[in-house]
Amino acid sequence: MRITIYMYLLAISILAGCGTAQQFISTTAVNRVVKAKNGSDMLLGNCTRSCLLQKPFSEWFEKNYNDYMVDSSQTVEIGKLLKKKHMTIFLGTWCGDSKREVPRMLKIMDAAGVKENQITLVMVSNEADMYKQSPQHEEKGKNIIRVPTFIISEGVTEIGRIVESPKQSLEKDLMLILERKEYIPNYATGQIKK
Repeated sequence: MRITIYMYLLAISILAGCGTAQQFISTTAVNRVVKAKNGSDMLLGNCTRSCLLQKPFSEWFEKNYNDYMVDSSQTVEIGKLLKKKHMTIFLGTWCGDSKREVPRMLKIMDAAGVKENQITLVMVSNEADMYKQSPQHEEKGKNIIRVPTFIISEGVTEIGRIVESPKQSLEKDLMLILERKEYIPNYATGQIKK
């Protein structure tokens, strides 16, 4: 009986963690698991990392996180330069690029000592009527054309983004953005004009 109660309380706390809205997104967290038309599970909405640690998402998240070797020569500087900045990550749990790059980026953020509240995860759909949109449309006005899209902001101003995959490496691309050097992401049409 105790084990059943413990498991029930654990499940509730995990689901409650998924419902925690990040301060940078002004909408209430939706983060629900839905069945896509092809029958697979898809996570939608503003989310926390704990949602990605649940099955079936944990299967690819944990493997790609653990397998990635962070370029540790960059992490101290990345951590310093990200101190007063925020990263919003738009991703699809159905997207191969998101499955590969998002765990890698989060491992870099962990190695750099970036706080969890400096990162917002927004899951978007691949269904025709909601393609690359979240239920509460956090993507609106952000020109999300490919996922994952990593948007680095200072205050409300976007300073750069990495679209779909890095040009050199996540660490090197991130350093170019943070040092305010010339950086044009893959699929530059996704970049908001300054």
